[in-house]
Amino acid sequence: MSPRDRTLVEALHDPLGMGESEAIALAVEHNCTVIIDYRIVRLKAKSMRLKVIGTIGLLRLAYDKGLLNKSKLAQALRELKEHGFKVSDEIINGVLKRLK
Repeated sequence: MSPRDRTLVEALHDPLGMGESEAIALAVEHNCTVIIDYRIVRLKAKSMRLKVIGTIGLLRLAYDKGLLNKSKLAQALRELKEHGFKVSDEIINGVLKRLK
């Protein structure tokens, strides 16, 4: 799926990457939440009044909906970090501490 508004994509492309620009443009066109982890991109999306969620928030949502148990969530967070996802141990521990 590609965004129809190429002008918006091109306007966002500096300083954002093409994929990030297209993700934001699609969220605008479809009035939906955009999944983004990079801070600068999140700030841009929020400045456009889009709903934003990151990978950790998405995993937490899966937990809240009963799709993941605490053990699976912890495992997913560890594996993300092991594979290069930039997240501190403090954030991981904070997420796990706040679980019901």
